[in-house]
Amino acid sequence: MRILFLFVKTSKKLFLTASVTSAATGVFLTFMIKSIHELLQDDNFDDNFEPWRFILNFGIYLVAYGIFSLLSSYSMTKLGQKIIHNLRIQLSDSFLKASFETMEQNQKKILPVLTSDIATIAHSVNRLPQVSTGIALIIGISAYMIWYNPFLSITTVLLFLFIFLCIFLFTKIASPYIKKYSEQARIQISELYHHFHGLVYGIKELVLNKQSKKRFLSDFIIPTSKLENKSYLKENMIGAVVSGATNMIILLGIAGLIIAIYNIDSIAIEDFSKHLTLVLFTLAPLSIATSFINSLKRLEVSLEHIKDAGLNLIEDSYNEGLATLDEGHDKENIISLKKIEHSYYHRDEEEHFTLGPIDLDIKRNEILFIVGGNGSGKTTLAKLLLSLYHPLKGDVLYEGQKITENNLSTFRSKFSAVFVDSYLFENFLNIDKEYLKEYGEKLLKLFQLTKKVKIKDHRFTTKNLSDGQKRRLALIISILENKEIYMLDEWAANQDPQFKEILYVEILPLLKKMGKTLIVITHDDKYFQNSDRVIKIIDGHISNF
Repeated sequence: MRILFLFVKTSKKLFLTASVTSAATGVFLTFMIKSIHELLQDDNFDDNFEPWRFILNFGIYLVAYGIFSLLSSYSMTKLGQKIIHNLRIQLSDSFLKASFETMEQNQKKILPVLTSDIATIAHSVNRLPQVSTGIALIIGISAYMIWYNPFLSITTVLLFLFIFLCIFLFTKIASPYIKKYSEQARIQISELYHHFHGLVYGIKELVLNKQSKKRFLSDFIIPTSKLENKSYLKENMIGAVVSGATNMIILLGIAGLIIAIYNIDSIAIEDFSKHLTLVLFTLAPLSIATSFINSLKRLEVSLEHIKDAGLNLIEDSYNEGLATLDEGHDKENIISLKKIEHSYYHRDEEEHFTLGPIDLDIKRNEILFIVGGNGSGKTTLAKLLLSLYHPLKGDVLYEGQKITENNLSTFRSKFSAVFVDSYLFENFLNIDKEYLKEYGEKLLKLFQLTKKVKIKDHRFTTKNLSDGQKRRLALIISILENKEIYMLDEWAANQDPQFKEILYVEILPLLKKMGKTLIVITHDDKYFQNSDRVIKIIDGHISNF
């Protein structure tokens, strides 16, 4: 079972500790039940009862039970939380190591995995202390019953085996249906997260249009939520049927034992009643264990989704290539594209779009403008230059050196980029403190953000800005990263003329003067003279401008 493998793999020491302490908890709980059971079944109770001896024995068992129960819960909970922590870290690490294209295509799947699926696993893991103690109690009482009355115990053990066989058969029959409805519920959860993302980030557009607001709720959120509820209900009802049938079999089995014992003259009904008292102690933990077994299918579905999202729970994540780039032999061209081709599905046109073949040399310390119509391939070319996309054919070179998986990470670190949808992190992840101190306030002042934003504790004090202000802040962060090559994708598209002027007339020349290479995707033909070169993309090919 995959969850058991996760426990062992996460920490053998904790797993062993949890197993031993859970077993000890069950043993001492069994001794307490044994003490009470023997005392109550003693025909000479009044003559034989010694309060001080009972209190001493029971007290020892009680204290030992309390200690081992606490240790069991602690070790099992710690182990469970370590599993959850490791899953979060491994998932995040796996996502960061995955190819950008894969992540871009599967963004819709990722957030539900990090939230819903992890929560499902956490819920199952958090139940394990109770389940493990219950199983230990069942084993302990079963052992005591065998010692107390071997013949009746054998019949009880056979009953338990029959019950577990029924659970196995019921679960095997129900599993395809449980998995089916669990999968459906999980898919609909993904859809709901997608809709909630639109609700949060598209709130302005929805508020401005009354009909859109109503339709978004009635046509998307409500139907998807109802479908998820229906699938979840079906899944849980099937589980409830299996669990209910199991409990009915237990009770029917006990009733059958009573009838059988009644017809066996060699066994006194008094002996069976004493034995039955012990059996009844196992019903609650047995029900907990069977309920947990029935919930494992949803757990399996979550683990499968995590694996599909990019994390193999059995194999360790691969090591990312961090080879350095040597000093290149091409001192003139910092980046070269040699017969690059790339293809992707163009949703707007409902057809595959091919970029290339493209041959392009970008000179060190030049300002290169890239222009072209919507859907021409400008942003795709930018992502190929950054090696966010891997070309189907051709090579990307840095100073004449071919970019491979081994030196890819080092090559990407040469860039700082601002895209249309760039995300603003709260902290400065890759900015030198001295560089921030020297240029941070100057750039905020240049872009007229000093009244809105301050720099404090190596972070901006707020991100509650307009879209245009956020783009200015993103450019400030990009400049402060002090990289060798800068990529700006339509940065000026939603800026006032004043800030366009600042970008083209002040910022770009300043960065060029500092020895930077600048690649700018733009439509602002007014400022073409501020570049060293302009290339135009038409239908995925470079055209003379």
